[in-house]
Amino acid sequence: MVETFVAAGDLVTAIPSMWNDLRVPLAIVAIFIGGGVAVMKLHHGVGKAIGVAIGAAVLAAVILGSSGLVETAKQTIDRHGGISVGQFGR
Repeated sequence: MVETFVAAGDLVTAIPSMWNDLRVPLAIVAIFIGGGVAVMKLHHGVGKAIGVAIGAAVLAAVILGSSGLVETAKQTIDRHGGISVGQFGR
């Protein structure tokens, strides 16, 4: 039973830190994929290609901006139970 609570605390700790480590590479990948798709869409028109490129830039901004939301959620969890710092199950 205690192992389950410790594992849950470890997951709550690992997921935000993993997201924090991956957000910049994910944003770069989103921009590169969006740029590649925009180049492929040029035969459909310049407007469609620009729309795809802008969409990729917006997606990258959302990925980078979500770090604040993750940090706020972590602080709220710490304030109301403390399971993201490994205190749950000790």
